[in-house]
Amino acid sequence: MKERQRWQPEEDALLRDYVNQYGPREWNLISHRMSKPLDRDPKSCLERWKNYLKPGIKKGSLTPQEQALVISLQAKYGNKWKKIAAEVPGRTAKRLGKWWEVFKEKQIKQQIQNSKKTGSSASNPPPTPPLVSASPEKAVQGAYDHILETFAEKYVQPYLKPTERMPNLNSPILSLGVPEPDPSITPPMVTVPLPPWMSHTGNNTNNTASSSSSKSTTPSPSVSLTLSPSEPVVVDPVHSDHPHPSRFFPVQQMGTLVQYCKEVEEAKQTWVQHKKEATWRLNRLEQQLEAEKNRKRREKTEEIEAKIRCLREEETVALGRMENEYREQLNALQRDADGKEVKLMETWSNKQMKLSKLVEQINGGLIHQHMISGSNHHHGLS
Repeated sequence: MKERQRWQPEEDALLRDYVNQYGPREWNLISHRMSKPLDRDPKSCLERWKNYLKPGIKKGSLTPQEQALVISLQAKYGNKWKKIAAEVPGRTAKRLGKWWEVFKEKQIKQQIQNSKKTGSSASNPPPTPPLVSASPEKAVQGAYDHILETFAEKYVQPYLKPTERMPNLNSPILSLGVPEPDPSITPPMVTVPLPPWMSHTGNNTNNTASSSSSKSTTPSPSVSLTLSPSEPVVVDPVHSDHPHPSRFFPVQQMGTLVQYCKEVEEAKQTWVQHKKEATWRLNRLEQQLEAEKNRKRREKTEEIEAKIRCLREEETVALGRMENEYREQLNALQRDADGKEVKLMETWSNKQMKLSKLVEQINGGLIHQHMISGSNHHHGLS
C-alpha cells in the first residue's frame, strides 16, 4: 500500500475515470473493474477524491474574504471544521483546519516578537500590528485577539504553580521604607515626586513613592526597593563612620535604579511568557501524539476487522462451493445407482421370460410325448 506516498497523475486519472463510470463508492473494486492495478487502500481513495479531486473544490490560498469568514465561524463554532466547511463553499474541512493551524502559529510568533520589541516606555507602547494585512479581516480582529490571548492560558494555567503566576502590575513597583522619626528632632520632610511613568491612571495616590532627607543626628534610615510584592531589594544604609550630607541616594541615581528594576521586571515577564508558551507547546505536542496514536490504533483495528471480514467471506464462499460439489457428486452417484437398478431389473425380466418359455417348451414336449405313447399303446391293444 502507498498510504504515505504522493499520488501520481496517472492514479488521479484512474480515480476520475472510475468515479465517472461507477460513482464515488466501492473503492475496493477499482483495480478489478478498471483492469488496472491501483496500489491504494479504499480509505486513501476516498480521502483523495473528497479532498482534492471532487469537482467544485477550490485550490490555492484562501482569499481575504474566506479568511475573515473562517475566523468568524471558528469563533462561533470552535474547531468543528465540517460544520465550518459547510458554510465556506469550495473548501474542505481538512484544508480549513490546516490553514487555521498555520494562521495560529503565525499569530503566536508575532506576539512573541512584539513582546521582545517592547520599548522601555510603558506609557506609550508600540501599537500591535494587525492580525492580517487584508482589510476584510479587521472587522473580526478584536474577537480573535481575545481568543488568541486565552487560547494558551486555558492549557497552561492548570499546570502552573501559584508562585508562577504573572505579578500584579497594578501594585506599587517602588517603595521606600523609613523608620518612624522623632517629631521633636526631625525637620519637615521633603517629598520628591517619582518619574511620570511611575504614575498609573486611577492609582496616583497609591502608586506614588516618596523620599525625604534629614540633617539630624539620629541613626541613618534604610531604603528598600520592591520589585514585586514578594521580593524586596534592600539598599545598604549610609554608615556613620562615612558621613554624607544626605541620608538618601540622589534623585538621578534613584531614577536609574528604578529603570533597572523595571527592566528586570520586563525580563521576568518575558521569561514567564516564554515558559507559558513552552508549556502550551508541550501540551499541544502531547495531545497531537495521543491523537496520532489513537488514529493509528483505529486504522489498525479497522484493517484487522476488514481482513477478518474478508476471511469470513472467503470461508463462506469456499463452504458453499464444497457443498455444491458434494451435492453434485451425490446426485451423480444416485443417478448411477438408478441406472444400475434399471439394468438389473431388465436383465432379471429377460431371464424370467426365458425361463417361462423353457418351462412351456418342456411342458409341451411332455404332453406331446404322452400323447404319442398313448396312441402307440392303443394301436398295440387293437
